[in-house]
Amino acid sequence: MIVSDLPPIFYRVVALVFGALWGSFFNVAIYRWPRDMSVVSPPSHCPACGASVPWYRNLPLVAYLMQRGKAACCGAKMTPRYLLVELMGAVIGLAVMERTLRLTQADDPVMPMMLEALTLFVFGGALLVAAFIDLEHMIIPDEVTLPGAALGLATVALRPDVTAADAALGAGLGFLVVQVLFVWSYEGLTGRRGMGEGDSKLLLLIGAFVGWQGVLFALVGGAAQGLIVAILAIVTRQRMAPTDEVSDDQGPFNQAAEADARCRDADGEPAVLTEDEDEAPDEEEDDDETPEEEAAPLGARKLPFGPFLALAAFEWLFFGPQILDWYLGFFLD
Repeated sequence: MIVSDLPPIFYRVVALVFGALWGSFFNVAIYRWPRDMSVVSPPSHCPACGASVPWYRNLPLVAYLMQRGKAACCGAKMTPRYLLVELMGAVIGLAVMERTLRLTQADDPVMPMMLEALTLFVFGGALLVAAFIDLEHMIIPDEVTLPGAALGLATVALRPDVTAADAALGAGLGFLVVQVLFVWSYEGLTGRRGMGEGDSKLLLLIGAFVGWQGVLFALVGGAAQGLIVAILAIVTRQRMAPTDEVSDDQGPFNQAAEADARCRDADGEPAVLTEDEDEAPDEEEDDDETPEEEAAPLGARKLPFGPFLALAAFEWLFFGPQILDWYLGFFLD
């Protein structure tokens, strides 16, 4: 069978449904892996009351909308992340299929095209899971990055736009640049890490799929986009990550995050310092200033880097040639 034997709409519908179905699994991984839980056992259950969830209440997108964002068993409110991740899984499936169809000739065999699309979908799903876990927990689990990087290197022959040498160089370059410069060296000079080890392993994954050019773009483009968001967060005094836990992979502002976390109690509220813990307040101090306002700039600096690496990797995967043409045309014209 060749590609032209089936209409393009068939491939697109299959990709949408396939992506949405796997989006449901991505939600399971996002919830369970940071909690050291298996994604296989126990079967789907309600996090609020523990009741098992039958298959017909697990239909992606449809179940959330029909239940109006609440669990059918106990009425607990469901996070909108469930709907968002399933929708993004469908979009990634469609985007990967569009990319693969665009680069495939009508008389090419179907199976190699589908295998290429499948490996790229796994890559996109891994980026999605890593980004959401990093946003919620400030960690990127090895369960996402290491098997994904191994798969990327093992299946490089299925992706004709990346050679084995490019994939190996990209994986090594992505890991070593961050690990040597921003983890080991930065920690040796300053006593704290500039980036987390999860970020270096995420770049290992990215390089294994898109090669050295893609990994360099992910690092530079992710840093630029992350810097813009960090500046906006500081200016608007908004926190970009939870402040109730401090992990080893917090990115470049982990000391500020630790200071902020120490100023808060277990419920996330500003801690009340006793006279033994703090000096007596200055009589001229503004009574309207609250501890929460003082802590806000620190919390605003706590920013996960993984989502920006993932975003830049998506940008390169789908728009890499256009980005290069624009960049070279802008500086060479």
